[in-house]
Amino acid sequence: MNLLERFTKDLSSRRAQHLVYLLHVWVCVPFLLWWVADRRTNNILEPTSLDRLRILVLVMLAYLLSRTWLAYVDPPRLKWWFVFPPMDVAFITLILVTTHLGPMSNLTLLFFLPMVQASGMLNVKWSAAVGLMVVFGSAIALFTVDKKVAIVAPTSFGALMHDPLNVAFRVTFLLVISSLMAYQALIAAGYRERLGVAADRNRIAMDMHDGVQGHLISIASQLELISHVAEKDGKRAAELANEGRESARQAADELRFLVQRLRTPTQAAGFVAALRQYAHNICDRSHLSLIFAAEGPETALKADVENALFRIAQEALTNTVKHANAHSVSIAVKIEATTATLIVADDGKGFDPSHATGGLGLEGMHARAAANCGNLTVNSKPGEGVRLEAQFKIQ
Repeated sequence: MNLLERFTKDLSSRRAQHLVYLLHVWVCVPFLLWWVADRRTNNILEPTSLDRLRILVLVMLAYLLSRTWLAYVDPPRLKWWFVFPPMDVAFITLILVTTHLGPMSNLTLLFFLPMVQASGMLNVKWSAAVGLMVVFGSAIALFTVDKKVAIVAPTSFGALMHDPLNVAFRVTFLLVISSLMAYQALIAAGYRERLGVAADRNRIAMDMHDGVQGHLISIASQLELISHVAEKDGKRAAELANEGRESARQAADELRFLVQRLRTPTQAAGFVAALRQYAHNICDRSHLSLIFAAEGPETALKADVENALFRIAQEALTNTVKHANAHSVSIAVKIEATTATLIVADDGKGFDPSHATGGLGLEGMHARAAANCGNLTVNSKPGEGVRLEAQFKIQ
């Protein structure tokens, strides 16, 4: 387990996310308390509004203390990511309504906290819902602005703009939001990495099932047949042994290809080199002349596209070896800015694609191409060989 996985595993739990968020909220609390106690704030607000604000701040502190305790205990039935953001929006709206300062005050910045918290759910609908709550809360604050306060506030708060504590709040709040966003980006990176590992595991399992496992089953069947016919038909037993040896070699080649693709980029030569080595192994054993050409930068392709290209090339080579009676085969890989193209052509006996049988695997190759936003074309005529071209979008 690498450093990112260990770190995100410790900090990506439901309890940890809630506590980290509340830690950032508590950083802002001293500035709110200072603002309520500041003499210039007392001069701007009416005595009734000031009394209500103090009571509201005390209620909010009790709410934060209770919420911090709940975050520490983390009861499993409390879906805090759905319960608390609306409550936070409501508290901030009440403070704005109580002070009659409107959405242009520094208090409006606090709306960013529940919005960032909601975005941590990685749920677009919920994030949009909380955003609409903030818009609604800001609209309420706008319609409750006291005209007297609105006239006095600009002059009084103009002085506050250069006040060291006010500047400190703005800088601190920017740091709080930046820290929260960096933390959530780290969590999202951990999720993405774990999803990528899961996808790779599924892909490898499918590769093993589709390829190596099939070869091993074939070998087991051939060995069983050899045990039955060895005494009665030595020639047939020898043929089965040769087929079993070829299946074992194909399984070894495929395992070698898969292992090379699993190596890190600094250890592996790349997909094109791995495919070239695989094709050479097949053609050398089948006494086929191979022409392999690669064009374009060695760009890291998506795993699904690489897998589809390999499977199509594998099936095409198998068809050439088994059915084409060819002397040579050519493979070309062309990687451009937005597309990756594979061309496999042989000089064999060819066939009529409109009358192709299922044994050629054309249906499976077409399905692999379509599943990865690709296109496959097969051109052939009896006596004129086969030319297969697969093209995939990579952007």
